[in-house]
Amino acid sequence: MKKTIKTLVVIFLAVITFSCDGNDDAQTTPSTPTDGFTIGTTFYATPNVYVAVDQADANNDGQPDYYSFFFSDGRMTDTFGDNGVGYAYAYSTNTTKLAQVKVLAASNVSLTTAPIAASTTPYIGSSIITPFATGFSVDSFISYNLQPNTTILGAQNGINFTNIPETIGIWHYPGAVGPTITINAINIDYTTPTNSTIDVDYNFIDSAGIQITGHYEGTLGVMLD
Repeated sequence: MKKTIKTLVVIFLAVITFSCDGNDDAQTTPSTPTDGFTIGTTFYATPNVYVAVDQADANNDGQPDYYSFFFSDGRMTDTFGDNGVGYAYAYSTNTTKLAQVKVLAASNVSLTTAPIAASTTPYIGSSIITPFATGFSVDSFISYNLQPNTTILGAQNGINFTNIPETIGIWHYPGAVGPTITINAINIDYTTPTNSTIDVDYNFIDSAGIQITGHYEGTLGVMLD
């Protein structure tokens, strides 16, 4: 598949935003890291996880239209990255690994009547591979060996943030069967977002049939789209 996207910028229509981040860039328990994704026999650590929760509710059913889960070895923010079309996420300059699984309420009937919750039944992730517009990311992907842009969009809590070119690194996109994500436990604390936590497993089969599995358990960064 030819990549025409030049910069990883994920659009969202923001009516409210959080930039609170309870992630700590490290997994201390257990001593052998399990927070990350595995391709073949190779493990890629992603000690930070974020969820972007839709607030626009385009269909007016009272529930978010989507939840986007990001797994990274760097930090994220929704404060910077506006390129003129809505708002975009930005990534810390030390980011080298990033995975996204977007869960659409339209593909998961339980999310049309209640918020996302722990369940033994996996949620279906989006396999849409057509970007919203030129320059924007697809809904779900796994990537590593990334090189963030050198242009700094801004700093937050002493951390510099920028965008990530999708022309550099290794990128895996969904095949015919979309990714799945199992929420073992989740607490999204809207009052004190830094108290949010999650225990999650995900499964991803890319367009070449390569299976990628991932896991994370710990603090959860929350952004309201």
